[in-house]
Amino acid sequence: MSAFKIFPPRAIDSAVNVRFKIIMRLLLAATLAALPASTVAKQNEKLVVLPFEIVDNTPVPGGVERNERMLERLTNFISQKINEKGIFDVVAQNEIYEMVNAAELGTYIRTCNRCEYDLAKKVEGDKVLTGWIYKMSILVLTMHIEVKDVATERTLISKAYDFRGDNEQAWLRAASYMLRDLEAMIGE
Repeated sequence: MSAFKIFPPRAIDSAVNVRFKIIMRLLLAATLAALPASTVAKQNEKLVVLPFEIVDNTPVPGGVERNERMLERLTNFISQKINEKGIFDVVAQNEIYEMVNAAELGTYIRTCNRCEYDLAKKVEGDKVLTGWIYKMSILVLTMHIEVKDVATERTLISKAYDFRGDNEQAWLRAASYMLRDLEAMIGE
């Protein structure tokens, strides 16, 4: 008689699968145990989402009022989703609008000679997000975003998202892709 037991293939597979599942559960539990501290640290950072702007280079630009409504909708959507996803604690948008209007910049925020840091400091923001839409035509647009650290005045993230269609659905779809990327980048 042999000292070795012969198991049917399924029995071996089951034993290996059970061990594998136990090991994977332990690894997952250890990983999840480490997550809350880093997640809480990011959530406690305050993000200032400055109003999005538009550079409209189309021969017949869309109405100024229409663009303003779309930009406000986009800015509010991004702020709300970042806050809901817990990527950052977002400063209330009405507070930001009042502050930007009071500043009377007279130029685009993205070209205001570092005023985004001053604006963010007024509301005690740790990070500041600036964004703008570049409208090449009524079909081809690009959404640009930059996330900057207020204390070091360094750009942490700078990305552009090409999209098609000058309508609210297309703008918000581009914002959704940006939010997905932002969540992945911040989570690293």
